[in-house]
Amino acid sequence: MKYLYHNPHLLILCLLTLITLSSCEDVVDVDLDSGESTIVIDAEILWQKGTDGSQQTILISRMTDYYNQEIPKVTGAEVFIENQNGDRFEFQDIGQGVYQCLNFTPEVNMEYTLTVAVADEVYTATEVLTSVTEIIDVVQSLEPDFSGEDEIQVQFTFQDPADETNFYLSDFETNILFYREYELTDDEFFNGNVINSEFSDEDLKVGDTVKITHRGISEQFYNYMNLILETTSGNPFATPPGNIRGNILNKNDQGTYALGYFRLSESDQVTHIVE
Repeated sequence: MKYLYHNPHLLILCLLTLITLSSCEDVVDVDLDSGESTIVIDAEILWQKGTDGSQQTILISRMTDYYNQEIPKVTGAEVFIENQNGDRFEFQDIGQGVYQCLNFTPEVNMEYTLTVAVADEVYTATEVLTSVTEIIDVVQSLEPDFSGEDEIQVQFTFQDPADETNFYLSDFETNILFYREYELTDDEFFNGNVINSEFSDEDLKVGDTVKITHRGISEQFYNYMNLILETTSGNPFATPPGNIRGNILNKNDQGTYALGYFRLSESDQVTHIVE
């Protein structure tokens, strides 16, 4: 089963909104509650095939009020990951909410636990690093869109392992999109078969670059990401809705979670230049 999430043309929406607002004579200031400054932890451990995976980064910030144009970055936190063997990997604060580790050791099917200590609060999450099969091929073709006009399609294929349940998250990054386009796939109907994933856009043209990142993910993260992409119209960079719970638990306040999801994936990447 596949779920494709394509972002709308945000620039057009912004222009229409600007035109509408400019036609109004009165300006109305709405007094909005700031709410609690919830912590946001973006912790993706991505082990790209062909690398040692030693350099990893975690981003930590806080939610802010509607009128604040700058996202508050969290500095001074203690951040580390331990594997099931007791090996500990420290993430150093390098500023602007960025925490970096240069000696991480990724291992497929290994269980890892994230710990983030901020002020008097401690957040933890546990996940297993999920493998992925390599991208076999990337092909380009012309396919008709809904209006019957031909548009360029870029498609990649991979072999799904037989006799096991697998979940995948792929993204397509290109200069014509504001954000990456994401595709979620599971092998419910494709187990053991070659699976195709494709990207097309009416603005895609010769010379454009399409970077493909293909990940293996856990079933739990698959379900979480599906909800996120549906709720945010395909933009995973939007703030995750508070009612969609991730896996990063606040140990000081049981039942309370940080926004975000701790996940570990093996990945394969290919860059295609449109011909």
